[in-house]
Amino acid sequence: MSETNKKKLLYQQLKEHILEDYKNQPYHTPLPGERALCDIYHVSRPTVRKALELLEEDGCITRFPGKGAFFIGECKIENGKKVVSSAIALYNQAKLRGNYTHSRVLTQRIELANDRIAENLSIQKGSKIFHLERLRYINGDLWLHSDAYLDYALCPKIVDCDYTIGSLHNTLSAHGHIPFKAKRHITVQHADDYIALHLNLPKESPICVTETHTYDQNGIILEYVTDREDVFHISFDLEVSNQLDVTDSQTGSIPGFRQ
Repeated sequence: MSETNKKKLLYQQLKEHILEDYKNQPYHTPLPGERALCDIYHVSRPTVRKALELLEEDGCITRFPGKGAFFIGECKIENGKKVVSSAIALYNQAKLRGNYTHSRVLTQRIELANDRIAENLSIQKGSKIFHLERLRYINGDLWLHSDAYLDYALCPKIVDCDYTIGSLHNTLSAHGHIPFKAKRHITVQHADDYIALHLNLPKESPICVTETHTYDQNGIILEYVTDREDVFHISFDLEVSNQLDVTDSQTGSIPGFRQ
């Protein structure tokens, strides 16, 4: 085996070792620095750097200058297609599938929270919030309209970032506010004039409306988002299992039913 092939094999092996060691770690877990990775895996720094490059290209890690590398998920293959492992945000979901995203920013400003936004962010009415309104594209195709709201006091530095190609979640993570889990409520509604215009749909077209509350590991609300997209973009896979009790005695719901 040539020296080149040996080196190639070594950094590929290192990439696989890192994926194996981090596959069960929480979203955005930091990786050790390059020198520490050299010591942990007993390899040279060029080998570490090449393995990290491959991991970033595959959408498994994200890197920030001066802050290091963070694990954001592993691509898995099902039925010949890449599927998402652990990312919450659209940006990382698309990247893990091998797609690319960009946005057209409609609104990026500081506002005062009204009753609805204050309730959803668990802050006082009139508090400063950051409002980011975007049209989101995947592989050049218009995908959804998104309204994101964040408590401005949580991370004032998010205001000045470029969100045409950047990720709001990754920006939060870079400043120490790491999304840990999300709760979503999904309904089907009719598009009003404003949304129909921006999504290039006929007025009153059915759209899927997803309201998402994103939390950090301590249960603090980081973000409240409303996404609206053509209902024909959406598909769901549901798994239903039978248990001894037919219904939950307290809620009347069917246990074992998971979306």
